[in-house]
Amino acid sequence: MKNHRKTAAFLMGLLLCLGNTAVPVMTGYAADDEVSAVSDEAADEQEGEEEGGFRYTVDSDGNAVIIGNTLEDKEVTVPDKLGGKPVTELATDAFLGSRAEKIIIPAGIEYISTDDPFASCLDLLEIEVSPDNKEYCSQDGVLYSKDMKKLVHNPAANERESYTVPDGVEEIGIAGFAESRLKHITLPSSVKTIGRHAFSFCSFLEEIDMSGTAVENVDVMAFASDTSLTSVKFSDSTTAIGMAAFFGCKKLAEVELPPNIAVIRQSAFAGTALKQVTIPATIEDIGYCAFGYDENQNMDSDFVIIGTPGTIAEQYCSDSDTEYGYANSFTFKSAAVAEAEEEYSKLDRHSFEDYEYALIDGEAYITFCVSMDDVITVPAEMDGHKIVGLYKGAFVTNEASEIILPDGIKTIGENMFSSSLKKLTIPGSCETIEGSEPFVDCAALESITVTDGDGAFSSEDGVLYDKDKKTLLAYPRSKKDKKFKAPASVEEVGISAFCGSAYLEEADISHVRKIGDYAFETCGKLSRVKLSKELEYAGYSAFFACPELKSVRLGDKLDYIGDYAFGFVYDEQLAANIQGGLSDAEDPYSVVEGYTIYTGEDTTAYNYAKACGINVVTNTVGVADVNVNRGFLYVIIGIIAAAVLAVIGAATGRSMKKKKASKPAVKKAPEKKDDDEEADDEADEDDN
Repeated sequence: MKNHRKTAAFLMGLLLCLGNTAVPVMTGYAADDEVSAVSDEAADEQEGEEEGGFRYTVDSDGNAVIIGNTLEDKEVTVPDKLGGKPVTELATDAFLGSRAEKIIIPAGIEYISTDDPFASCLDLLEIEVSPDNKEYCSQDGVLYSKDMKKLVHNPAANERESYTVPDGVEEIGIAGFAESRLKHITLPSSVKTIGRHAFSFCSFLEEIDMSGTAVENVDVMAFASDTSLTSVKFSDSTTAIGMAAFFGCKKLAEVELPPNIAVIRQSAFAGTALKQVTIPATIEDIGYCAFGYDENQNMDSDFVIIGTPGTIAEQYCSDSDTEYGYANSFTFKSAAVAEAEEEYSKLDRHSFEDYEYALIDGEAYITFCVSMDDVITVPAEMDGHKIVGLYKGAFVTNEASEIILPDGIKTIGENMFSSSLKKLTIPGSCETIEGSEPFVDCAALESITVTDGDGAFSSEDGVLYDKDKKTLLAYPRSKKDKKFKAPASVEEVGISAFCGSAYLEEADISHVRKIGDYAFETCGKLSRVKLSKELEYAGYSAFFACPELKSVRLGDKLDYIGDYAFGFVYDEQLAANIQGGLSDAEDPYSVVEGYTIYTGEDTTAYNYAKACGINVVTNTVGVADVNVNRGFLYVIIGIIAAAVLAVIGAATGRSMKKKKASKPAVKKAPEKKDDDEEADDEADEDDN
């Protein structure tokens, strides 16, 4: 199908609206034969009898249905009977071409076509309904259902500039305000439905506020060709915007889409003054030519789409279809980038040597550096202004291998440094480093040094910590050490702190209680990690894509483990299977072959391993980096204890024998003698 057929079919929809023939809800552009079928159906409806300037048919119940008229009267009263049959219905084309300024509806009318028979009555000032009518009523010349829940038609020629739809109205009918001369329309919170063409061709309407309503779907061509419309506010309930809903709204230069929008149909905003649009991540489908095209479907190649990377919004920027002859070529920006650009454009910027700086609340921030030096020593002052911070992205395009920041800097913005940076010196005055992963893209970074000061940071051996070294914030990705042991003070490893480390093989973080998300992600050579028994938290993907790490020991105090924290790697084959519809897996990740978690039974780690299909071993303890079964260990301990006791016993026995053998002889004390014996002894001595 060629492009002209696409355009012709779309324009046919507009013509059908102008002709007050019901427009079919198209999910794609109609082919030529479909357009012909619609035309034939419209022609068939014109057959019937005629009486008193009305054409009518008789339905199966014997009631007259008005299908057209040839009247030129300014005031038209619908008859009670035609051909002797009670008139009960007004068909779609009942007043097609009428120049009536007032139409009076009798009590007997039971049904008025939902396609709005009054939509082409461009001279109509007032609709009057008999008070005895059981289905319809009028208020201030506006036609409503009897229960006032549906506004059927507002006369197009009424000279009012503003109109407030009454509370309680839930539906604005098809073409309900079409061709209206109103500048302002106020909708009540009760409105839930806006029919197709409801506000189309309202060339005076300047704004529409649906924010307080419960409207879920802005239907086909609801505001098409409202050439004065400059402001649109959507309801948070809105999830769909129909085909050509705002087609031809030439002054609509800005729009904030509803936060939960899922579907935006073809040509929804074609022919507007929009130059860019922010599309929420909730989007599921964007029809072709929805944005970035004029009324003749010519593409604006400068159009910008702002959204979430990887969503339909980004896909739309390069979407194409050879059958319909279109190929989008729009610029895509993430919401963060767009916001940053807008903020940057509003800064009070100044040039100084190789730098650009901005005064923000009277303080100077470096916004850009064009120096070609390999080692850059940043000046502390520029034009007499003391530099207090680095604005986001200031050095992201700089290719210096070393940057030395001056004392006095308090703030370092996010997305700051390039992948060329190897050495960074941060002044001790620094209080804030913005962003949760400030150095994750610095692939060449080897060291971070923090000078002395009263700021919030410190360093040791090129690694960045908070001031008291309780949190390890960043381990340089290209730091060449193979082993790392965290200071005993470190209790937390920050988000992405070791992410992408190129050389690290062993990490001892045996005092850490919390490991942040992505902390060791893609550490390709990491094969051993020593964790604390006191570890309580392991974040999302904490050790994801560490293929050399085959096992971890996790304690019973660990009560949170994020998805893919241990044991998973990216699986290219699984990814291909998912893309080809050969796998129902949500993510292309698989468990490292042979991966084992050592832990206790019924622990968080045990349940994690079982849920992920990871091998888990319980009832073991770590001994000199070896996992030993507790039962076996107890036997060994018993044997060792018995042997020790035996050795002690034998040693004690030998010691006692040796002591006895070496003890000197003790003379026996003489027995005590009585007085006579002593006297005899003395006599013997005298004799001698």
